[in-house]
Amino acid sequence: MEPNIEQLRKNYERFDDRKLIRIATEEATSLRPEALELVKEIIKERNLSEDVLKGVEVQFKEVDEKTLSEYTELLRKLPCPVCKSNSEKLNATMTGNVMSFIIMTNYEKDIKIACPKCLDKLHNRAMIKTALLGWWGIPWGIIRTSQALILNSKMKTKNHSFEPTEILSGFVSQRIGRIEANRNNKEELESLIEHIR
Repeated sequence: MEPNIEQLRKNYERFDDRKLIRIATEEATSLRPEALELVKEIIKERNLSEDVLKGVEVQFKEVDEKTLSEYTELLRKLPCPVCKSNSEKLNATMTGNVMSFIIMTNYEKDIKIACPKCLDKLHNRAMIKTALLGWWGIPWGIIRTSQALILNSKMKTKNHSFEPTEILSGFVSQRIGRIEANRNNKEELESLIEHIR
């Protein structure tokens, strides 16, 4: 049974500003209409930035290629979250890490955003870790290690691409509300690409 408006209000009012903003800028399209209106109302009551409401609205619009490119370039011009350099445009990749312990194998894939040189280092680190620690699980260690090494090698070839990778474009399109809400807040945009969840 879905909670009624009063229950929703009590629940949303307990959230701190950061959590409420995250819901508004990342999950607006999944909220039922009355819950969305309630979130907007609470944002206004707390005198939070009007940009948060812009972040809500952009999630409901059709995003064309030009608009997506503008949001992507906004992130690509930020300093690298790893080395803090601003000398090259950022891009995104996926790394694969495997660790095995006899009967257990853990295979993790992570999205990383950084400058091309740091992306290369992240892939190298993932490949070394996987090559040393991935093989030791039965039966999945060998299989997952091979998959991770192939993934890292393939992704590494795209690190120096002049164009944004598909991974970066996908990352941007999924977080378009949060990017719009923080368009003028460099610290929040830096946090977005540094703490990917």
